[in-house]
Amino acid sequence: MSDLSGGGAVDHRHVVAEYIRLERREVPPPPGVEGPSAIAGRAPVDAHLRNAAGGLRTGALLTGIDSLGGLLCGLAVQPEWIVTTSMMVTVAHLAHTGPLGLLGRIVRRGRTSVVASLDVVDEGRDRGPVASATVTCAVLDPGDMRLHFDRPLVIPMGPPAADPLGPEEFFAIAPGTGPVTRLDLVDRLRNPWGILHGGAVAVLADVAACRAVDATRGRPRPPVAAADTVLHYLRPARVGPVEARCTVLGGGSGRTLVRVAVHDVGADQRLVALGSVVVADIRPPAAVDKSRLIRLT
Repeated sequence: MSDLSGGGAVDHRHVVAEYIRLERREVPPPPGVEGPSAIAGRAPVDAHLRNAAGGLRTGALLTGIDSLGGLLCGLAVQPEWIVTTSMMVTVAHLAHTGPLGLLGRIVRRGRTSVVASLDVVDEGRDRGPVASATVTCAVLDPGDMRLHFDRPLVIPMGPPAADPLGPEEFFAIAPGTGPVTRLDLVDRLRNPWGILHGGAVAVLADVAACRAVDATRGRPRPPVAAADTVLHYLRPARVGPVEARCTVLGGGSGRTLVRVAVHDVGADQRLVALGSVVVADIRPPAAVDKSRLIRLT
């Protein structure tokens, strides 16, 4: 999580959670009510992070959900901390005006795991639904990591970058097409524990699934965007490069299901994450045939 401070070689000026701009605000329970805090977030739809439909790319959305949900779960288990083990995100709409509003609540707080639910709405479209997510985290001992927070916690949104990198460049994703997409595990993509950030895995899965579907099509072909996504984080990726290996399973009605297996190539090809991504065709609105309109005047 980018909010933590601690030792290590992580360059905190360029961490993933600062690239995906997000305001985070703890919402304590009402006075006299026992229970964990909720958490609210707000994210712009920055131009360099828009998908083919004009909304926030699903990989970027999942990065924000991971950041917000992980922070919520971490606060719920203080003085211990957490690591994300799975995310399940259902996407209702791929076109967004923005900013997006996020609200997360703790569903279950156990001894070894925490589960949070998050809802995302489009504030620029009368708070219409964008996505619903479930984040599961494992509780861990933070060790020497310093975990001091002023409560209730407020982390403001960072300013927009003057010349932001596109997601493929920022996340060190190699150019290419086809079923395999590679990411170089550069330092800015590591979390404070030195492992690949969960949001970087989500962006890699987004890009890889869309490339895999695109490679199966002839021309002309519609643009595509990642939608519903399930990711299970199995092991940490520490060495790199990291490959997302995709299997296009098929589908219909403009939606294609892709299985994504993420491997740490430099660590004996170990499987570090497994998931599925629905890739949606983005088609322009149908043109109105004015000759078939009924004249009412």
